[in-house]
Amino acid sequence: MRIVFVLDQWPELSETFVVNELQALRRLGHTVRVQAARRAPHVNPEAPGDVDVELLDEGERSRWRDLLWLLARRPAACLTDVAHRRRWRREEWVRPLRVLAGPARRALEHGDEHLHAHFAAGAALDALRLARLTGLPYSVTAHAYDIFAHPRNLREKLERAALVFSGCAYNVVRLRALAPDADVHEVVMGVDAGAFRRIRALPGGRCVLAVGRLVEKKGFEVLVDAAARVDGARVLIVGDGPLRAQLERRIEETGAPVELLGGRAPARVLEAMQEADVLAMPCVVARDGDRDSMPVVVKEAMAMELLVVASDEVGLPECVMAPWGFLAAPGDAAALAEALQAALALAPGERAAAGAAARAWVGEHADVGAETATMAALIEELAARRARAGGG
Repeated sequence: MRIVFVLDQWPELSETFVVNELQALRRLGHTVRVQAARRAPHVNPEAPGDVDVELLDEGERSRWRDLLWLLARRPAACLTDVAHRRRWRREEWVRPLRVLAGPARRALEHGDEHLHAHFAAGAALDALRLARLTGLPYSVTAHAYDIFAHPRNLREKLERAALVFSGCAYNVVRLRALAPDADVHEVVMGVDAGAFRRIRALPGGRCVLAVGRLVEKKGFEVLVDAAARVDGARVLIVGDGPLRAQLERRIEETGAPVELLGGRAPARVLEAMQEADVLAMPCVVARDGDRDSMPVVVKEAMAMELLVVASDEVGLPECVMAPWGFLAAPGDAAALAEALQAALALAPGERAAAGAAARAWVGEHADVGAETATMAALIEELAARRARAGGG
């Protein structure tokens, strides 16, 4: 099939799951091109360079010409789009129709068959509108902030979509409650266990690694406080973000053995996992309601046979379980320190056995190829139903 990924940005370093899914779809034989609102500010250097990418913040010259073309061929759809703008604008910014005219024209001229939006935010509204303008179906993968912190026009985006996907049961339950008429499916944001594979034995030390943006929902301030209570541990945090200065002050105040390493490319994160003993993912629900669901880095670490210490929050208990997983109450530094102590107390043989079990779980439940194939099969089944209906 010919599939268009509708995105807010491409290729964002913190959204490796989008690249992974795109590549998995291509391996399955599908043609995938990208329509993104803008180029990502933190570019993933490992994103494929041979993808057909269209950026909405470019191409101003042809917009009015494309709009006239679309008005001539889809006048009713254009008028409907304009009529709905006022309602959509009550909750979010709405892109001018002339900006979407070019993407709609190209989708029709290229023979595209399906639109797929990642995040039920601006990209999902673009996909909803493009679907109406072109007559193509669209699907959306909802993640976390777009569900819990900023659910703008969310019910309509979900129920207008032909298919809705999300990466854990925690999210699926919420989405089905919000949009009872939506066709919601759990498709885990998987990892490539072939790429995330140990090339040397577990180090057997007391190195704790955390990876993520330095934002409230990651719970890294709780990790700093916990680290100050764990004897002999060394904690490395990979990532950058608005809370860096606040975390630096907290590290200085507590004397915690924590280093902030800044943002790193995926290859360097993989190298850090080779040297670590435990991955920490102490997620919390932020004050504005934002939260993680089931971070991909947890499954990457499990594929690397690491122990995982995480908060008993969101979708984390669905993958962080015994013998490789240790859970603590969210926001509780003492409980997190206790969980870290328990993980680091395991003997080398116990760590190896637990890590092997974690990797096996990823292979069975979070393989990017298998999970993407599940999504693709649902899209193909939808296309077949549409073809039969059209033929009838």
